[in-house]
Amino acid sequence: MSNTEFIMLKDVRVSFPHLFRRPVINGDEGKCGAVLMLENSRHAKSIAAVKTQMDALAKEKFKGRSIPGDKLCMRPGEDKGRTEYEDHHVISANNRDKPFVISNDGGSTVANEPDCAIYAGCYVNAKIRLWAQDNQYGKRINAELVAIQFSRDGEPLDGSYVSADEAVSGFGTANADAEDDFLAA
Repeated sequence: MSNTEFIMLKDVRVSFPHLFRRPVINGDEGKCGAVLMLENSRHAKSIAAVKTQMDALAKEKFKGRSIPGDKLCMRPGEDKGRTEYEDHHVISANNRDKPFVISNDGGSTVANEPDCAIYAGCYVNAKIRLWAQDNQYGKRINAELVAIQFSRDGEPLDGSYVSADEAVSGFGTANADAEDDFLAA
């Protein structure tokens, strides 16, 4: 298996997208990336394809030895302990730098975070590449998030997402002479 083989995942839900800046987790700088949520029934073919490639990579790199489930980039969502992951398989996909964020027209990239439509809970198309880790930190099968594209809106996972329409609602023309300084939405 070549390390240039990509896997395209279409219309999967995204969680914890860190696409432009590395997150700081418990004081340590993490990697850019995201958790990709594949619905068990709807994405059964994609889940099977990822499993097949993980098995082939393990066979090639680890001489057929099996890798424990907690050392694989894709796991049943129930193993992750988050209710929103139930009935899904989840793939943790990271990138040393930052992944390419593809524009909605598919012909260019999004360069700035404020111009990115991706939020936790939306649906995305994602291109990943699997790779085998075998170093002082152990043996694993990891996923690199190569590129990601907004596909459609979904229910926000963290409750903090606000659309531009929601943000603008309730505002009118600014008036410095307004009598009441309290606005109720």
